[in-house]
Amino acid sequence: MTFSQGVDNEIGVYYLISADDRNGQAASATNEQLQAGIEQLNKDFSILNISFVLLDKIYLTNDDVAGINDGSWDDDNEEQVRPFFRYGALNIVVADLDGKNGHAYWNYEATDTIEVEPEDLGTSTISHEFGHNLGLLHTYQSIDDGSITLLEGVNGWQYGDKVIDTAVDPGKRSYYNHCNYTASAVDNSGNTYHPDGFNIMGKGQNTCRNSFTAEQVKRMQRILLTDKFHLLNTFNSLNNPTCINTAIHTDQNLTEGFNYNEVAQLNSWRQDSYQDDFNWKYYNYTNSSSTGASSPQEGHTFLHIDASHELLSANDNINLISPCFTFTAASSAQLTFYYSMYGADIGSLTMEVTLDNGVSWQSLWHKSGQQHTSGSSWSLVTITLDEYITAPFQLRFSGQVIGGDKGDISLDNISVTASQLPVQEQVIDITIKEQLAVELDVSVYFEALLISATVDSEIAVSINNGEYAINCQADAYTTETLKLSDGDTLCLRHTSSVNYQEQVTTVLILAEQSFNFNSTTIVEPVVAPEPVALSEPVTIPETVTAPEPLTIPVPVTTPITVAITTPVPTPVPVAENTAETVEQQSSGGVIIWLLLLSSMLLTTRHRQSKLLRSV
Repeated sequence: MTFSQGVDNEIGVYYLISADDRNGQAASATNEQLQAGIEQLNKDFSILNISFVLLDKIYLTNDDVAGINDGSWDDDNEEQVRPFFRYGALNIVVADLDGKNGHAYWNYEATDTIEVEPEDLGTSTISHEFGHNLGLLHTYQSIDDGSITLLEGVNGWQYGDKVIDTAVDPGKRSYYNHCNYTASAVDNSGNTYHPDGFNIMGKGQNTCRNSFTAEQVKRMQRILLTDKFHLLNTFNSLNNPTCINTAIHTDQNLTEGFNYNEVAQLNSWRQDSYQDDFNWKYYNYTNSSSTGASSPQEGHTFLHIDASHELLSANDNINLISPCFTFTAASSAQLTFYYSMYGADIGSLTMEVTLDNGVSWQSLWHKSGQQHTSGSSWSLVTITLDEYITAPFQLRFSGQVIGGDKGDISLDNISVTASQLPVQEQVIDITIKEQLAVELDVSVYFEALLISATVDSEIAVSINNGEYAINCQADAYTTETLKLSDGDTLCLRHTSSVNYQEQVTTVLILAEQSFNFNSTTIVEPVVAPEPVALSEPVTIPETVTAPEPLTIPVPVTTPITVAITTPVPTPVPVAENTAETVEQQSSGGVIIWLLLLSSMLLTTRHRQSKLLRSV
């Protein structure tokens, strides 16, 4: 990652040099030594694409800071130098220290200051101390956390210097010939150390150390972006990032897990270093027992307030400021985050919003006092931001301490998300007419439906209880949700009902508007009376001639001729428009006719010597 916010990514340097008087009489460092310090910083931190330039030299006497020019100044008194620190620059205190080559404030102590002995200005000591100020630990840090294989394994971010690509250092200067490791020390498991004596954060000689690992660089980049943005002249003024002097975040999602092992985003959450004397601290656990989160909610590290730190006092606020957001094309937005408030001395946590670049802040959410009973508990909070999305806004977490060691408040996994407005606005000129008297249980089509719309680009289309084909492709009917463009055509189809005079409805959804395509089956036809059909014709013996009308011989002198005709039933009133009634009348006439025919045939049988078979 390359920094591109400041002018040439320069960091200004103020030297605070011990001397006999304010004019630099008998100063502890020469101009050559001071310049060597600037050159050493430029050489060692070129990998971060940053540079250093001398802004000014300030000479401090014993009248300014007690004992600073006595030749053995105790850096425990470093807070006495604070009135001379300059915000927005790296302050380097140069004095004869009490048995140390150098000393540094940590990044979470919100102080851009290191201390270096004069003779070590032109060595890696000055870069080693600024490495601490950017969040790096010694490569020999806490080697008793476990074996080499543990500290250098995939979970090495939890142990030692918490950087997984640095070799574990046994931590003794006598093991080195300058920066070459010459010992054969082993850990408690019998594993042999193989340290990098040239790592600037290691135990090699300060005159030959010259490198950082990739993961160390990644961590320092994060701190420069989030804790020390002001060093890079980011905003060209001594203030916090606002919607006036920063890029406005317009993407739909910004999630921050505060993980040291991840590359920081250029436009991300930042510490309120301008107003606070202490920052939220990156770590994978809290230092004090019985307070704070015991592990991250996600990832490798999280943020917490170290309430037991000497730089914190009761009622101090520690702020964390978001980028500037605006979501003019969104319909809604929300903030989610996880917090842990475990400990007997928990103060309060507030989420705030500003619409006037930090002049005033409005509270959106607030909790005070202990909220959890163990360090393993995290709570999720969701806050709606809908009313702020049309104007640039910023968010701020403000944690307040009330005093006491058990007041660590933890934050993790913060996300701001926005939901975009649908691109379609209105679909017009859609006419779907109902289809009547269609056949039963067949496919019914509505073709060449032209889509005309007022939209930005494409139209979402879906269908219920039917199918459609874009531009009427015969083999492309589907029920899937697809996209249409203005001017496309649709063909719709569904299967008609299996019942008479029943409607089937297909719902077409365009740009969240619904259109119905209906079909109704034919009306059930009136059933006319059907003639009686004999299953087979009447069989007449060959010796008998069947006359017309039918003549049946009987044992009398005068033959009887019977003509079979269909009797006309008595008219019965018909119920209006009732097909069932018509069917009942027709059936009644057939029954009367059959009974009459049956009676006549039975009578004839008694008069014949040979039976005829009737149907």
